[in-house]
Amino acid sequence: MDIYSSLVLFGEGSLTGLTLTIMLGPVTMIILKYGIQVNRIAGVWAAAGTWVSDFIFIAVTFLLTASLAEWSERPSVRFWMYVISGTGLMVMGLLMLRIKGEKVLTADVPKQTGYTRAFFGGFVVNTLSPVTLFFWLGVAIFLQKEKSNAAWYYVGVMLSLALGDFLKAWLAPRLVSGIKGKYVYWVQIIAGVLIALAGLYMVGFGYFS
Repeated sequence: MDIYSSLVLFGEGSLTGLTLTIMLGPVTMIILKYGIQVNRIAGVWAAAGTWVSDFIFIAVTFLLTASLAEWSERPSVRFWMYVISGTGLMVMGLLMLRIKGEKVLTADVPKQTGYTRAFFGGFVVNTLSPVTLFFWLGVAIFLQKEKSNAAWYYVGVMLSLALGDFLKAWLAPRLVSGIKGKYVYWVQIIAGVLIALAGLYMVGFGYFS
C-alpha cells in the first residue's frame, strides 16, 4: 500500500509538472528567448537556472511548513491561510491581465550572448515570479498532510519540468514561427483569469469550510 501511495504521488507530481510545462509564463518565455536569440544550449542553460531556483524553493518551503503542519490544523489559522493564499492568487491573476497585446517573441532583436547570462536569466525570472513562491508553498502545505514520502511528488514534478523545458529549449528555433503575439496574449489572459478564479475559490473554501 505504501508503494502504491508513493507511485500515486509520483503520478500526481508528473501531471502537475506537465501542466506547468505547457503554460506560456515568464519561465517559458526566457527559455525560448535564449533558445531563439542565442542557440539551443543557451536555452538549456536558462532552463537549468529555473531548476536551481525551484530546488531552493522546494527546500525552503518544505522546511518552513514542516514546523507549521500541526499549527495549521487549527480552524482559525487554516482560515487565514486560505484567505491570504487566495488573495495572493487573485492579485497575481489580475496582474497577469495587464500584459500588452503587442508583445511578440521574435529573433529580430540584438543577439544575447553568454551561457552564464542565460543561466542567471532563468534563475532570476523564476525566483522573482510570485507564481513560483505560491506554487511551491501550496505544494509544501499539501505534502505535509500526506503519509507518503513527499520526495516522490517532487521527483515527479521536476522530471516533467526538466523534460518539458529541455524540449522547449531544443525546439525553440523551430517554434518561433508558430508563436504569435496574439496567441501569447490570450493564453496569458486566460491563465490570469483562471488563477484569479482559483484564488477566489480558495478564499470561499476557507470561509465556508
